[in-house]
Amino acid sequence: MKILNYFYFLPFLLLSSCSLFNSNNGAISDNNSKLLQDKSINKVITLTSLSTDIVSALSRDKLVAIPGSSLFKGKIDYQKLPRISQGRTPPNLEKIVSLKPDLVIGTKGFHDKILGKLNDINIQTISYELSDWNSLENTINLISTKLDINNMSKSNEIINTKLKECVVANEQNENPSVVVLASTKPILSPNSKSWAGNLLQRFGINSLTKDLDSKSEFRGYVNLSPEWLIKEDPDNLIIIQTRPGQYDDFERSKPFSNLNAVKSDQVYRFNYYGLINAGSLESINSACLKLRKIF
Repeated sequence: MKILNYFYFLPFLLLSSCSLFNSNNGAISDNNSKLLQDKSINKVITLTSLSTDIVSALSRDKLVAIPGSSLFKGKIDYQKLPRISQGRTPPNLEKIVSLKPDLVIGTKGFHDKILGKLNDINIQTISYELSDWNSLENTINLISTKLDINNMSKSNEIINTKLKECVVANEQNENPSVVVLASTKPILSPNSKSWAGNLLQRFGINSLTKDLDSKSEFRGYVNLSPEWLIKEDPDNLIIIQTRPGQYDDFERSKPFSNLNAVKSDQVYRFNYYGLINAGSLESINSACLKLRKIF
């Protein structure tokens, strides 16, 4: 993909990730709970890579189908499971119904339509949104409860093993300043109301955009002007990329070449999954590990 095309593609990814991972309360809906509360859950279909990881960690044998995702490439545990979607294509409703699931898990907003249709035919669903670390823990706990694993130690085990690099002490460190560039055209950066912004706060990282109001179409993200960036001149820059080598010429491009972070070689490249879009337990843990090493 040419870099010019990517500048238009990343905002689309941001819009998708905002619809999936940003909300005021990190809300979770347990649909049809009254109608099907006595039905045991033995067959689960997941519509997201994150919920796939959570179910697999809790009770792998209950997974009967998963979404197609680049995050599952080379994952032996998922190789034999049928895919009910691929890339950004909607999940295949007929395929889902044919597998006769007891529970389908998706995200609020993005999967509302298909989850509504499944509810209409009495297939139980869960929908969730992630805005912060607490909503991630709540999602893990709810899925655990629905799978009849009423043991907090199992949920805690996921946090302490699958997300061990994200476990931090409540310490307020005097960290150098940082600006995360989720996109360079336009210049977009997360504030504290985004998944990325909350993860930075979790590590006590001094994000210069955390308190800026979001006036862009992407919830939890703010538009920055080149003048603002030069004036604030952060100690560190984090660039989000979706493929290796994407920003090879970043340090030579204006206005970024004038920043102290560039001149002092304090520019760090992060994967889109983990920091911007939670993606999977592994990608979240990898982002935390990288933040821990840098800051």
